[in-house]
This record gives sequence, structure tokens and C-alpha cells, in this order.
Amino acid sequence: MSNDAKIAALKSAAEQKKQQAAENLEKAIRKLTQENKSITFANVAKEAGLSVSYLYKYPEIKERIDSLRKQQLKAGKPNQPQKASDDSKAVIIYQLRERIKKLEAEVEGLRRVNEGLAGRVYHLQGAEELAERLKSENTQLKSENSELKQQLEEFRISQANLPVTLPENSKVTSLDKKRAGRSDISDHVKQQLDLIGIKLNPTLTKTIKSAEEDTVLNAIKAFKEAMASSNIEKPGAWLKKAIEEGWIKNEEIGQQSELDVFKEWYALAYKKKLILASQNTKDGIIVYTQDEQWISFQEMLVKYPLSTL
Repeated sequence: MSNDAKIAALKSAAEQKKQQAAENLEKAIRKLTQENKSITFANVAKEAGLSVSYLYKYPEIKERIDSLRKQQLKAGKPNQPQKASDDSKAVIIYQLRERIKKLEAEVEGLRRVNEGLAGRVYHLQGAEELAERLKSENTQLKSENSELKQQLEEFRISQANLPVTLPENSKVTSLDKKRAGRSDISDHVKQQLDLIGIKLNPTLTKTIKSAEEDTVLNAIKAFKEAMASSNIEKPGAWLKKAIEEGWIKNEEIGQQSELDVFKEWYALAYKKKLILASQNTKDGIIVYTQDEQWISFQEMLVKYPLSTL
């Protein structure tokens, strides 16, 4: 090969090398720009695979890199990504793990709260069902109670209209039978009549026999009191009227209130079938119960006060 040919080949190779270097240079500049890295001769040479001296060799390349570097400096130096050290990575990992533990604990706490709320909701639903059932039962009981009250009232009305009858072997003796059945006047009454000087005649005898002995004795007491303060022209007639009208001494008038109470109580007690009859004795008024027992009026009044009848 001649010298001219060699020179031509060298020139061609140099031209191709320069062209390849120019392409590599452009690629390097674009890459640095896209990655926001500093455009310096060292960075461009390294990225393009060229030497720094090569970049300085060509004025147009040098001027271009200087121009780009100045523009980049004027716009502000790009942030260089900082590489995390191993220690900083460990700290970050530790913090993340602690955060995960905390979040897991919060999730567990929320899960337990949710379970508790679910249990309360279940119990509340059961309580509502129980309340509804009790409400229904209460309504039914009220209805049954109303029906029972109505039946009881009807029974009371029917019983009130029934005639009062005594058993055949009853020991009760009515006051009229006792009066009619007494065939003689007691010695005590006769003695009191002798003391006041009144002799028996058919009319007075009939009146005394038709009355209770206590009524007769009360009339005799009233007669004695009247004799002490005035003159009685017709003692027999006076005593007869006193017996018939149930006269008593003035000091015993206060006891009449007991009779008034008894009359009111007796009517109510008889209506409620608590008693069947009554009798006035020396010890006071006694009543005959359905248990076929004679009990004092005062004892029955304590047991069944007027306010409860």
C-alpha cells in the first residue's frame, strides 16, 4: 500500500472515530440531562467513554459542555441523590417494624372491641325479644284478670239475690223464736219488779215475755231513775212503754253509739255472708258466724272493720 493510501485510510478511520465519539457525546449529554445530573467534563467523559483531554481537544465540544454547565449552574444545581448508609437503612427498617407492631396491636384492640360490641348487640336483641314476650304475656294476663273480675262481680250479684237459708241442724235461734219460746219471766226480773212495786198483769206480762231480758232490765233502770226525780201515776203503763221503746238510763245513752255502729256493721257483714245472726247478752252483743260459732261483736269489728266492708 502506498503512503497516500495509508494516509487516506488513517484519515477515514480518524473521521469515523470522531463521528462515533460525537454520537457517544450526544448520548451522554442527553442521559445526564434526563437524569438531572451535573454536566461536567468528568461526568460527560465518563458517560461517553472518552477522555477529558479529548473533550478539551475540540473547541466546539469544549464550548458546548461549558455552555451547558453554565446553564445548569444558573438554573440551580440539581439535587444529587444521596445514598443511604447501612446504619440509616437499619434505623428505617427498625422504625418500620415498630410501626407495624403498633398497627398490629391497634388492629387486635379494634378486633376485641368489635367482638365486645357484637356480643352486646346480641344480648340487646335477646333483651328486646324478652321484653316483647313479657309485654305480650302482660297483655294476656290483664285480659284474663278483667274477665275474672267480671265473673266475680256476676257471682256476687247472683249470690246477693239468693235467699238466706240456715242448715237444718243449725244451732242458730232467731231473736223472735227466743222471745216466743220463753214461757216464763226470770226470777231476776220478778225481783226487780218487786223492788219498784210493780205487779204483773196480763198486758205487762206479755210485753216482758216478748222482749229481751236486757231490754226489760234497762227499762226498769230507766223507771227507777224517773221515780227518783218525779211521780209516776201509772207505773205499769210507763214500764210497758219503756220496754216496747227500749228506754235506758241517761248515763247509758252514750252506749247507744255502739248499737248504731253495730247496726251499720251488721248490715254490711250480713251482706258479705260473714255472719248469720246476732244476739244481745249480758256481756254485750255477739254474732253467729258461718262457722257456727258465737263471737263477740267487738272481736269481729277488730277483725272486719267497717272500712273494709
